[in-house]
Amino acid sequence: MVENLKELSKYLEYKKENEGITVAVGMSGGVDSSAVAYLLKKQGYNVIGITMKHWSAMDEFAEDANSKTCCSLDDIYDAKRVCDDIEVPHYVVNLKEPFKEMVVDYFVEEYEKGRTPNPCMVCNRHIKLGKLIEYGKKIGADFIATGHYAKIVDGNLYMGDDPKKDQVYFLSQAKKEYLKHLMFPVGDLEKPQVRALAKHLGVRVYAKRDSQEVCFIEDGKLKEFLVEMSDGRVNKEGDIVKKDGTVMGRHNGLAFYTIGQRKGLGLQHPTPLYVIKLDGKRNRVIVGDDKDLFKKELVANQVNVLAFDDITSLDGLKCFAKTRSRDTLHPCEVEIIKDDKIKVKFTEDEVRAITPGQGVVLYDSEGKVLASAFIM
Repeated sequence: MVENLKELSKYLEYKKENEGITVAVGMSGGVDSSAVAYLLKKQGYNVIGITMKHWSAMDEFAEDANSKTCCSLDDIYDAKRVCDDIEVPHYVVNLKEPFKEMVVDYFVEEYEKGRTPNPCMVCNRHIKLGKLIEYGKKIGADFIATGHYAKIVDGNLYMGDDPKKDQVYFLSQAKKEYLKHLMFPVGDLEKPQVRALAKHLGVRVYAKRDSQEVCFIEDGKLKEFLVEMSDGRVNKEGDIVKKDGTVMGRHNGLAFYTIGQRKGLGLQHPTPLYVIKLDGKRNRVIVGDDKDLFKKELVANQVNVLAFDDITSLDGLKCFAKTRSRDTLHPCEVEIIKDDKIKVKFTEDEVRAITPGQGVVLYDSEGKVLASAFIM
């Protein structure tokens, strides 16, 4: 049950000292970023709206170029109309080429290697909290704000207060120097509260549904997308084997399987079998029992340190880790293997379905993001 709006009135308070501060709001056309623009305007800030136009499979392949992907033409128009409603400027920045190079190409290449990519982490580092910050500063913004459920406290990145929306997991690869330019105005709210505020303020998209799956691919079209973008290379058939090498069946491409998968394997076996590993070098899907999915440790690289000066501060650190955004916090200890590689050892419980290519994010007990890396 959403609190009485009176209890949220502080988010609507005008403050004269905000008048001299210009905030560029990264606007996707959705309810969160639109609400942020409204709230900041109410609070007295000088607001500018910026919408990113990125590469989309719909632009390249589909007959309907205005289909259900994030930042479609409809989304851009929604963002513009919201800006018109509150009488603030709106800019569209074309980031199709860097997005294609840094996010889409990486995404396809990871699948070809038998890994499961995390495009949101990569996009936030290079595009949403990279190129957009550069553009916002270029047009005179003091800060860049987004609708992420996250917080900046004393220059550090923290989890937001909505337990269902740990979006700092996806923000954790942001460069440390970006944090001083960022604002997350709804970080201490929960989604129902944001919708209630948006409705109260008359935000035209207050009831718009959240975007789903991968933003540059139409929902449910991942397989077709990977086949098209890899020129069919992901369709490389191979063996499905047990841990001892016993051949159990055939697969039609590593990209179409994921760690922990049980359904859709097409195998006959007296007990359930799960995908426990994707062997890119030998093009094999390895299956086993559910217990085989639980691990005591992982190795990760591409370490991004946020709460310390450098990676050396992580050695021997006792903290908490997540291996997916909706994971629970697992107590762990960190060991540095080399300059850009760490081992995360889980000290109380084993973690299920650790997936190469996904992120591991380290937190302290207060929800501060310490560092993140990509699982090897």
